[in-house]
Amino acid sequence: MTESANAISILAAGEHVVPPMTGRPHGRFTRMVKAPYFNIALLVGCGIFASTYAQTGVIGLYPFRFLLKDKLGEGPLRVALFMQLASMPWNLKIISGIVSDAIPLFGTRRRHYLIFSSLLAGLLWLAVAVVPPRFTPMVIMAIIMNIALVFVSTISGGILVEGGQTFGVTGKLSSVRVLAMNIAGLGVPLGALLATRALGVSAMTAAIPLFLLFFIAVFLYKEKPTAKRDPKIWKGIIVQLKIALKAKTLWVAAGLLFLVQFAPGFLTPLMFYQTDTLHFSEKFIGFLTLIDAIAGAAGAFFYVYFCRRLSLRQLLFGSVFLTAALSLLYLGYNDKNSAILIEAVYCFVLSLAQLPLFDLAARATPKGSEAVGYSVIMSVWNWGLFCSDLIGSALYEKYHMTFKNLVWVNAGTTILVLFAIPFLPKLLVDHKEVCEVPAAD
Repeated sequence: MTESANAISILAAGEHVVPPMTGRPHGRFTRMVKAPYFNIALLVGCGIFASTYAQTGVIGLYPFRFLLKDKLGEGPLRVALFMQLASMPWNLKIISGIVSDAIPLFGTRRRHYLIFSSLLAGLLWLAVAVVPPRFTPMVIMAIIMNIALVFVSTISGGILVEGGQTFGVTGKLSSVRVLAMNIAGLGVPLGALLATRALGVSAMTAAIPLFLLFFIAVFLYKEKPTAKRDPKIWKGIIVQLKIALKAKTLWVAAGLLFLVQFAPGFLTPLMFYQTDTLHFSEKFIGFLTLIDAIAGAAGAFFYVYFCRRLSLRQLLFGSVFLTAALSLLYLGYNDKNSAILIEAVYCFVLSLAQLPLFDLAARATPKGSEAVGYSVIMSVWNWGLFCSDLIGSALYEKYHMTFKNLVWVNAGTTILVLFAIPFLPKLLVDHKEVCEVPAAD
């Protein structure tokens, strides 16, 4: 899996684990009723953009990687370990939703969480750039910074749901969210271009949107400080967890997603291969990630066509087979021209191929515990990615497996997942999707 493909997975996983905010609007938007829709859209758009763009796996992906590789002399395994540990808070995102719902901050469930988390995340990004340039202090600071970003993302999702339900603009705000995430994804190629500069430049670039969000939240977001602690929400979450734990279909689907992601990956080894063997510059790698992003977005549009005509089981067979087969294209990854062609084709098909897996995750989530169930299944997905990158990097560094041999291992282990698809429950995978486009609000 390539860098941008990993970023797409992180973005998708990160944004779907926000617990939906149910019930009354709690008076949060009572003072915003007279405000235009623009105010809420601005909050949601800026919140989603800032929390996505500023992730260590987006704007920080290449600056951190090149710093660790070129200046600190770390190998593929340590580089992969740093990136996965730094992003670990996103695997536990549901906790931030539970905390903000159950424990008001200065009498509010959204406003002060958004104000303090955006300010703290921006300051912590700057702190990451000034801590001693060593593995341990940098990864600790990056983890803490990502915890703050998780709260920014979760609160922004809560504002989207509550504002959409209160004013009847859920569809419009969801469109703003998707647009903001897609624009934020451009932080990956931008980070590659900034990787040649000091880490402080990337840190400032990441912090600026967070500081802007802080001022927007202070001056535009008004919430009456009347929220009280809700002890019942903890009981509700426990009940939902019990339902999720007993759901066999959920764990069968989670197991399949884990196996797909678990195949030894070449995410980090690819960067070492690009720079050490092919001698690609950071600027050219940034150009490749831009191509990846465009190709991946194009691939996602075609899923609507296929999901109307094929059952999910057929789509899953095609998804796993194409993921394995198309990865073999990297055997011809030998120069700039082949790199451009292979990255474009692979990311186009991979984006198309990953959507049935997310579809399966949504279908397998038990009714009544959608937030917790989906959080569980996406956490399993992220843990599979975590293991994949570390195992692939270990094979590349410790066991001196060549990049192209690693491609063969990745393809071979991925294709084995085909044997697991027949065991998926028929109720989940043997019907076609309606794929209707929701009407505008």
